[in-house]
Amino acid sequence: MIFVLGPVRRTVRTPRQSVALAVCVAVLAGAGAAGCAGAHVPARPAAPAAGATTEVTAMSEAAHSVVRVRGYASSCRKPLEATGFVYAPERVMVNAHTVAGADRDLEVVLGDGRRFAAQVVAFDPEADAAVLRAPGLTARPLRFTQASITAAVVVGYHKGATVPVELPAKVRPDQPAESYDIYNRVRVSLRIHRFQGAAITPGMSGAPLVSDGDRVAGMVFAADTDKADVGYALTTAQFSAVATSGSRATTAVPHDPCD
Repeated sequence: MIFVLGPVRRTVRTPRQSVALAVCVAVLAGAGAAGCAGAHVPARPAAPAAGATTEVTAMSEAAHSVVRVRGYASSCRKPLEATGFVYAPERVMVNAHTVAGADRDLEVVLGDGRRFAAQVVAFDPEADAAVLRAPGLTARPLRFTQASITAAVVVGYHKGATVPVELPAKVRPDQPAESYDIYNRVRVSLRIHRFQGAAITPGMSGAPLVSDGDRVAGMVFAADTDKADVGYALTTAQFSAVATSGSRATTAVPHDPCD
């Protein structure tokens, strides 16, 4: 049994494996570790990725397409902070739980400090995926891949950081999981990657799992509460439909309330 946590708890179940998870929605800027909790389950440990204990400031081409997402949710009276990535012109992919309820000062910020006002143009609480439209954003879009991978790099922003980091990780084959939507109302089926070697911290929800330089294989949404270097990412198949609709959308859509 995997507990995925926001202000409302969700449970994720995977066949023959369960782990202690805390969703990286400790993206609420003030949440910190107190915003995470989990439950224990048997899981076979994966071998650590070579060099995975080293965190480096992101300098790759992909890093230039990874952004900070900031805003404020009045309904829960909290600032929001997360990671997102550019996947189409003026479009940023994020986790839905990170922008749920955001109604003030929503923006994306590049590593060079440039800021762009944003609006939510696609929002799927079942897939835990959303798309932001940021007019004027010129960062090069990253491409999706559904190819099988064994290694990747998580590129994201720690809470409060202004420069992204690259975290190498070893990736297991994608697997099915059962959970609920971000509001804990509707039961959903997920496809997820489990990765090891990248310590996921508050602020990194929405970070892309990058392979082959500029290919996105998944989007980080959770971290293991017991194993600091184990995390979980939604596969691109999980959010491709949201990405497609968001790439064409130009008007804001409802995304209330806070999750």
